[in-house]
Amino acid sequence: MLEELEPLRSESTAGVIAGRIREAIMSGSLTPGTQLGEVDVASSLKVSRGPVREALQRLVQEGVLVAVRNRGVFVPEFGPDDVVDVYLARQAVEGAAASLLIARGSTGLERLEAVLRRMDAAAKGKRWAAVADRDVEFHQELVRAANSRRLERMLGTLIVESRLCMSALENTYRASAELVDEHRQLFEAIKCGDVIATADLIGHHMNDAADRLKELHAARDAASAANSTAS
Repeated sequence: MLEELEPLRSESTAGVIAGRIREAIMSGSLTPGTQLGEVDVASSLKVSRGPVREALQRLVQEGVLVAVRNRGVFVPEFGPDDVVDVYLARQAVEGAAASLLIARGSTGLERLEAVLRRMDAAAKGKRWAAVADRDVEFHQELVRAANSRRLERMLGTLIVESRLCMSALENTYRASAELVDEHRQLFEAIKCGDVIATADLIGHHMNDAADRLKELHAARDAASAANSTAS
């Protein structure tokens, strides 16, 4: 019977390439609207076009990239409606993860608490970029702690999309000390096993983020329209 088992394989080249592209989007190196050509990506990463094609197709299927007929593959550009949808989906995924944690007794939260401490230290040092990074890490660790590969995979795509929602607004979107308090309250609610408070806090956190981003989008669009009229 053992002969029927397939050999274990390390991550494919296409998987590594897809990971690199996700990281580039998360870091802001690849901005909304950027076109990703097979030749350019293959040349940059010094790999053949085959695994690049597979990686791009995989990311399109995940929604991280978008394929435009007769034009190519692009990093998507998100508007206000996308912002609402992304954070609604995150609320569902992270709410489910938190419920799983509470159902099993809110154990194994040490790494989540460690992220919270690093976020607090960054806020006290007024290192706002680091606070924003720890914000993302906190939510990733929350879902990872639930020990659900599917929830973790879904959040991986949603985190990239969240980055795209903020990308065009990175000069005005800033982390604040209030973020630390929000995450601390969420951590304590999960630790105490308070299902209702946890759901409320996750909902408030996601709705607040979506509302702030929508306002920034509206302000940016208004400024752009005013500049167009003036010129």
